[in-house]
Amino acid sequence: MVEESEAEENPLVVSVPIQDIDEEFWRLNSLPMSRRSFIENGNPSTTILDDTNVQVVISSDRVSSSTQSQKPYPGEATLNAELEECFLKQELCSHALQNLWQLARSIFEEFPDLVRIPLTDSGDTALHVAVSAKSTLFVKKLVELAHMTPEDMEILNAEGNTAFCMAAIAGNSELLQIMIKKNEKLPVVSGHDGMLPVHVATLGCYHETVQDLSSDRLLHYMDFKDIKRLFFMAISSYMYDVATKLVEKYPKPLSIARDDEENLTALHMLARKPLEEFYMQDNNYEEGSSRQGHQLRLLRKLWAQVRQLEYKNRLELIIEPSVVLFDAVKSGNVDVVKQLLYMNRELLIIKDPKNGQSLLHIAVLFRQNSIFDFILSMGNANLIIRAVDKDRNNVLHLAARQLEEASLNLRPDIRMRSEVAWFKGVEQRVPPELMTMRNKHGKTPNDMFYANHKRLSDEVKDTAKGVSNSGMVVATLIVAVSFAAALTTPGDKTNAWFTVFIMANAVALFTSSLSLVSFLSIFTSSRFRERDFIISLYPSLKIGKMLLLISVVTMVIAFAAASFLIFDRVHKWTAYVVASLGLFTIIMFLVLILYISGVTAN
Repeated sequence: MVEESEAEENPLVVSVPIQDIDEEFWRLNSLPMSRRSFIENGNPSTTILDDTNVQVVISSDRVSSSTQSQKPYPGEATLNAELEECFLKQELCSHALQNLWQLARSIFEEFPDLVRIPLTDSGDTALHVAVSAKSTLFVKKLVELAHMTPEDMEILNAEGNTAFCMAAIAGNSELLQIMIKKNEKLPVVSGHDGMLPVHVATLGCYHETVQDLSSDRLLHYMDFKDIKRLFFMAISSYMYDVATKLVEKYPKPLSIARDDEENLTALHMLARKPLEEFYMQDNNYEEGSSRQGHQLRLLRKLWAQVRQLEYKNRLELIIEPSVVLFDAVKSGNVDVVKQLLYMNRELLIIKDPKNGQSLLHIAVLFRQNSIFDFILSMGNANLIIRAVDKDRNNVLHLAARQLEEASLNLRPDIRMRSEVAWFKGVEQRVPPELMTMRNKHGKTPNDMFYANHKRLSDEVKDTAKGVSNSGMVVATLIVAVSFAAALTTPGDKTNAWFTVFIMANAVALFTSSLSLVSFLSIFTSSRFRERDFIISLYPSLKIGKMLLLISVVTMVIAFAAASFLIFDRVHKWTAYVVASLGLFTIIMFLVLILYISGVTAN
């Protein structure tokens, strides 16, 4: 029988005979197995308070006799071990994430194997977790443990990365230095996708970390395929000082090497870099040096190796998969073009094997004005200035092509003005006979220009007609108002304001009439149907809009003068109010004109 009594703290005290303690008892009383183990293996007169406020008291003699005769249920020991291990893993993860080394140290001392056992479903060990949480103290003390072997630091997680790789991904140089002291081979242990820590640091643009992981001592342990991969990654990430150091150590192999993605050489990659990116501020370089300076130094070292090749091999290297100089022209990298031409002028006569276009053709085609001028300034530019491509197009034929990347948010007349200016600018700098040359299709450069710009010309015409129609409506209204006002002159004709009124009204009448004629001439002129309409169109529109502006301003002045004539003797303040409103109108009108002009220009 079970006897009940009241404890001092008011729990229900249950004295249990040991023969009544069975599996059913533990389940019915919700006593955890950890408490059962404590009771059966505890000290004499064991007392324990469970979650149901029931105090279980078992005498020592009963415990000893019971434990000898009672059999554990199947799988109990295994289950306890698994629960305990799971609990320890969770504790270690929490301590590693919070950088709580003192709490984790006792666990590692009691269970040393936990330094190499994965703690998470993603296969992260305690070192992986601490590195990802940037727990510097935890990592340092963990690495210093005697039972943490160098091989334990090379364990890969489910993503295939070591803890060292994870530190490199984050660019954490401090953690890298801590771990490399314990295992110097960590920088050459590959991670995900076969990339070394220095590769992932390069992708993350951690310049200082890459410099540390590409020292001469570490390069000695790397395979050449990894060095080549680092070389091209460094160029892509603008780390030209790192790439230069690699070229100095492996000059010829890297100078002729090609990347695995686009089959590009280092020269091709440098040539394709836009010029503006070289002038961007980069705090990774020391004071007195710049990204541009390192890039040109690397370029010179690469070309010094390439020029030592036989002509056939050198030509193949610089024109496959594309011509290096052409890539530089397309990206607008004038510095690369100048350096390559200074070092080897024979590059000037190279043509694209696909279409037969020369360097000068590409400069004109891509509107690279500075490169075009530089090529013309060279002594042997005459060798290519008259050259034609496979369709027998000269440089003027190519200048007549419309720029595909032209900004579509500009007004058609502004875009057309830019196109005409570029074509005329090239025309003035080439021999006159090029204007009359015909290409494979029998077209001169002028024919090509108007054929290529027909659609834009139609847009200009439509815009011009819209502006002219609106301008004629306003001009007609001003003419009518000014003419009527002249016939019904108000006030005293001997007043000084009468002279102001007559002069302002006359200017408004005549300028609006001229504006009307100017807008009307766009429709009546025979040039409206000719191809050179786009050139003659601008003066008519500009003159018409300017005259219309003058007429509006003078009309307002005439109205203000009329108010002074009408209210000269009575309510004179009315005239001042009208004059102030007129002045405000003129100012706002001029401001709006300037604002609209600025928006359309940008």
